[in-house]
Amino acid sequence: MPVSAQNSPARPSIRETIAARRAELRNTPKSQRTGDLQTYGSPAGKRAGTPRGFVHLDGSGADLLEDKTVEGQLKKAAKSGKLDIASLELERIPPKVYISLLGLSTTDLSNPPPPPSPPRESLAASRSRTAIGTSPFAVDDEIDVDNSQQGLAFRTWRKEEDIWSEPEELTTLRIGNNKLVEIDREIGMFGGLKILDLSKNLLKGVPDALSDLLRLSSLDLSHNSLPSIPRSVLLLPQLQVLDISHNSITTLSFDSPIGPSEEGLRYGSGFFTTAIQRQTALKSERPILPVLRHLSLGSNTITQEGLKALASVNLKHMRVLNIENNNVSGVLDVQSLGISEKAMPELSHLVLSGNINIRGLIGTIASAAKVDTIGCNLRQATPSFNHEDTSTVEDNQDKASSAVETGPAANDEHTLPIPEPDLTIVYRTFPAATFDSEPLAVDFDLYLPSTPAGPSGHPLVIWFHGGGLLQGNKENLPPHFRRLPSHAYTRGDGRPDESVAIISPNYRLAPQVSILDILSEVTVLFDYIQTRLNDRLVKDGKGDHKIDVSRICLSGGSAGGYLALIAGLRVPDEVGDEEIGAYRGLKNEAIKCLAPFYPITDLTDKFWATETNPVPWMNGNSISHAQAKPHIDTKAAPVCSAVSGGPRSILYPYMLQHSLFPSLLFLTQRSVGQGLDAFRPSPLSLSIPHRLEIASKSSKAKYHVPIFFVYGTIDDKVQPMEKTIEALGRASGDLVIERVEGADHAFDEDPKVECQAFQEWLGKTLL
Repeated sequence: MPVSAQNSPARPSIRETIAARRAELRNTPKSQRTGDLQTYGSPAGKRAGTPRGFVHLDGSGADLLEDKTVEGQLKKAAKSGKLDIASLELERIPPKVYISLLGLSTTDLSNPPPPPSPPRESLAASRSRTAIGTSPFAVDDEIDVDNSQQGLAFRTWRKEEDIWSEPEELTTLRIGNNKLVEIDREIGMFGGLKILDLSKNLLKGVPDALSDLLRLSSLDLSHNSLPSIPRSVLLLPQLQVLDISHNSITTLSFDSPIGPSEEGLRYGSGFFTTAIQRQTALKSERPILPVLRHLSLGSNTITQEGLKALASVNLKHMRVLNIENNNVSGVLDVQSLGISEKAMPELSHLVLSGNINIRGLIGTIASAAKVDTIGCNLRQATPSFNHEDTSTVEDNQDKASSAVETGPAANDEHTLPIPEPDLTIVYRTFPAATFDSEPLAVDFDLYLPSTPAGPSGHPLVIWFHGGGLLQGNKENLPPHFRRLPSHAYTRGDGRPDESVAIISPNYRLAPQVSILDILSEVTVLFDYIQTRLNDRLVKDGKGDHKIDVSRICLSGGSAGGYLALIAGLRVPDEVGDEEIGAYRGLKNEAIKCLAPFYPITDLTDKFWATETNPVPWMNGNSISHAQAKPHIDTKAAPVCSAVSGGPRSILYPYMLQHSLFPSLLFLTQRSVGQGLDAFRPSPLSLSIPHRLEIASKSSKAKYHVPIFFVYGTIDDKVQPMEKTIEALGRASGDLVIERVEGADHAFDEDPKVECQAFQEWLGKTLL
């Protein structure tokens, strides 16, 4: 009698089959597992709610839909070194943060979680559930399969989460916008942290262990209830940015600072330091906030008396000091407050706005410092631009040059306003560029006249910020440009008065993007203004401020002046793409004039090829490679804004130190064109004098639009202007050149400077 397959003794039992499949699974790399064995019972599958066998993964094995839970962010942080658990309504930092990223056990924690309840489900019930509801070949990821027999014998299970593997060192921790009332002392064990955001919580203090974060460069404690600057942050040696605005501070104090522990020194100084060296360091005197560049104290209740502690510390690297919206009153003596030119020689921005009882300032602050006093009732003179107040204007209209002396460039009134934008609008959005970055929204500020537009709309000035295309932001718009919409141009032909609107845009910055990418931003911005801006104004309730998109002036300072020139100067169609770097500018009749201020023009000038270390305005300080490295990393996510005085503001002087301009603009530039016709744009092809020469030699050359060209006679921040002015002189078109005697780069950022010659020229040319 033949033996049936069902009764064949050679056929393995179901139990043997399961055991064989599990053994096979243990010996197979995870990347090669398929079907139920790979996905069923996995945390990803449970979380996403996908059918077994259908966990949706990207190429790296990560969920396509980002997991915003604490667990999901911890997994992400283990690979990226950046943890973002902001806006999760957390009342404390979850213990699993320390357990997962530091390898601590619950018994090691200063504030351990309550012990978990023992599992009530019996092993038999578990077996029953498996038999009824799951695939016989599924492997539960929570069970250590290698120890399953031990589990059967002793009824103990070892979970994967109990097996700790070392994650990437944490460098960024964002816990803002939660409900934290205290911070655990374990925070100090993240010795590699560089950025810590604890803003928008309920904190009244921070632990002393914060003093162990010796690599911390940026700390945000804004929007809490702190009564003072925490003593544990005062000795942090690398802290550059401290935001402690919107707290409950009445008086500053730098007394009794708390230094690092020996464990913190061992981590921050390197594990190869000896115990004797660390003990010596513990006893040595440490300076208060030695490299602090940006201090925001706004929206507290600090008085003038409460500010005097600033004079007791040495903050020579301070660049941005924000004291807006406090209770500061009276006439401020900058010497006694520690904000004088001697005390803060690098200060570039002092914000006093919103202190309505300030009556004036006496003393001298850094000559390049911009002072914001919106809402202050000033009566005394404020520190101001101290260069010569005369300028020479050459009018090259029809190439008949003449020189005239103009009056003072600065207004003697000290209550000139510095308006804020009426709207901020996003004109372009990019998806996240890296695993741990966010989508990038590129925006612009819009400044509108107070009176409604006429039938045709407001004429428009687009001003591009400077910074070598490497740094800067739209907030750098000079005060006289901000005030321009309030100036009414009188029309002599009986037509109503007109005022201009101003747009100050952000744009992506090199070297994370190439120079052609930046120029494409100008094109996209222009298209948005032409086709969508007026609809957006109607939507935002500003329909009576229609923009006349047929009357536009391109302007900008430094690198912004370069953008205005290269976008506004037309190149004849007969010129080949390679000769002009594949960029032809904006071909649009709406551009009526150009107004570059102290612009970068010639990318091939020897000025850029000459190493200047240190640069003259850095007071003998050089920028180290370590400081610049994060900002020249071409694999980092692109940015479109860099705060003045912030960490990235060192990039321009670093570039001059090592003559890296314009190479930084071309680091990520790809070839243009296809096959044998492909080429890589060169600095020469994108230089203004070269393009002017090409245009002037063309048989089809056209007149360029009117140009108002402004520069200072002692400007040492960009190349000399003579070559560019000669090239402009040979080209066809109206040209006005204003040389401001004794003026440095960005001289018009002083609140008192009005640039009246430019204002008058704009009224005649654009309106």
